Amino acid sequence: MKGRLRRPCAILLFIVLILSTLSGPPVRAATQSGVYFTAANEQLMPLNDETMPFYSNDVLYVSSRLFEGGELGISYSRHTALGLATLYMHGSTKDLRFDMAGQIAYDKEGNLYSGYAIERGGIVFFPLRLVCQYFGLTWSYSETDTVPLIRVKSGSAIFSDSDFIYVASRLMSDRYSEYSRSAPSNPSSPVESQDPPVQAAEGQRVYLLFDGAGARDILPSLEDVRATFLLTAEEMEDGDLLRALAAGGHAVALRIGSAESAREELLAAREVLWQGARVQLELVWSGGLDLSDLLEELGCVEVRAGLDAPGEQAGELLRSIGRYREDLGVYLGDAECLPELPDVLRGLQEGGYLLGAWRLTA
Repeated sequence: MKGRLRRPCAILLFIVLILSTLSGPPVRAATQSGVYFTAANEQLMPLNDETMPFYSNDVLYVSSRLFEGGELGISYSRHTALGLATLYMHGSTKDLRFDMAGQIAYDKEGNLYSGYAIERGGIVFFPLRLVCQYFGLTWSYSETDTVPLIRVKSGSAIFSDSDFIYVASRLMSDRYSEYSRSAPSNPSSPVESQDPPVQAAEGQRVYLLFDGAGARDILPSLEDVRATFLLTAEEMEDGDLLRALAAGGHAVALRIGSAESAREELLAAREVLWQGARVQLELVWSGGLDLSDLLEELGCVEVRAGLDAPGEQAGELLRSIGRYREDLGVYLGDAECLPELPDVLRGLQEGGYLLGAWRLTA
């Protein structure tokens, strides 16, 4: 019955959207960096922070909201007590499970997949390419009259991307206008700093992770807090930077460029780090690559972020951290985090979190 009803409903949607476009021309807006529409087949998602896709380590992440309506034949569930976020296909035994703390993905057969989920503001975001490959979905990127559209499609999608954009143009324009009006003019709102501090679980540690490119700007703001910096093999050629990090008690992790060159990068970085700062290379940031065998062979540990939060406001970030009751790596990116960093550090210290650099025993 669902199959019989689907096409008439889609045709009705087509007519409704066509009529809406006749009410006036869409408002054309300059594309804002990082702002996207998302759609699941013929369903246009609201335009807000809970649905906004983002890139992290060159991986495109989409919101779990995209799967809540079942439009794609995929449903989402969150098992907070188990630390799992799960996507499963209707009428099938296929599911994909994301361990939020362990930063791994696997299915019910125990097969591991290269990718992990990220939580932002209490919303789980999934790596789009992995999800599409596993469940047989497709996705596309299209320019519109406002901001780009990322559309995820199952085999039951009816409209082409161009037809969908045409019939949904007025709705996109209205939602973009509403989003623009509601966007805060000052991201560093003082209201955020008025939130009561979150409270750590007993002995709970937070490991702050930063890009090596912003290290020199970030170091003065950390004061006595020790953090972990993710450096590429090329950035490790800067001996002065390595010595400054080592002198401050900070940890250095190698940011791997590709799986193909991982061994070469590791061996070269190990030599450079020892020559530059007399520090052993122990930590690696793989960016989602499966390097477990190589890391075990070379005696290295993978640095992982349970929260990926570059550009997030201090209050929202603290609330996100407060939802975890175990040790947590928090990735803050480069020097763009500096305006929020003092409030983040203050909130974590007031909340009783133990802040330190990532170690082999982390």
